Amino acid sequence: MRMLSLLMCGGKGERLGMGEKPLVRVCGKRLVEHVLDSLWMCEVIAAVTDSTPETARFLKSEGIEVIKTSGKGYVEDMCQAIKEFRLFEPILVVSADLIFFKPVLLDVISAFISSDAVALTTAYPDGSYAGINVVDGMFIGEEQKEIVYRVEDNDVLNVNTPEDIKKAEEIWNTTRRGEEW
Repeated sequence: MRMLSLLMCGGKGERLGMGEKPLVRVCGKRLVEHVLDSLWMCEVIAAVTDSTPETARFLKSEGIEVIKTSGKGYVEDMCQAIKEFRLFEPILVVSADLIFFKPVLLDVISAFISSDAVALTTAYPDGSYAGINVVDGMFIGEEQKEIVYRVEDNDVLNVNTPEDIKKAEEIWNTTRRGEEW
């Protein structure tokens, strides 16, 4: 059985200033394509907002089920999508503005499965969140016992600014060299 993944695609992308952030091309692909490639082991559904209509069209053309959420915020939209899709199981929640330089999602899923927690969050060494979580939809809206899985700065990059794009391309060219894992 494949793990279910909720792809969060609703942000406004104001800091980046290049239109719909999931569709911005970085390292030769749209950001959302980088994430979809990394979610090969999951059944993917996506949450979009009024801010991302072209992203919704693109995802639908790729055969991905899409739900339009309120756009009130990441957590609010995640909860809305989980409730409306009736996702009452563990769900891998991933932001659509990430570039993976190492296959960390398998490690994240493995860490969750081997724990007794009902939730997992990822964080960088400085404590900032990395945009990857596992939540149990059965308990959405309640506090969930979670573990924190640490990722390294060069494992995954959350792209928010033009500087992040430059950093992503530098890391991509030195660590990935355009090759698949």
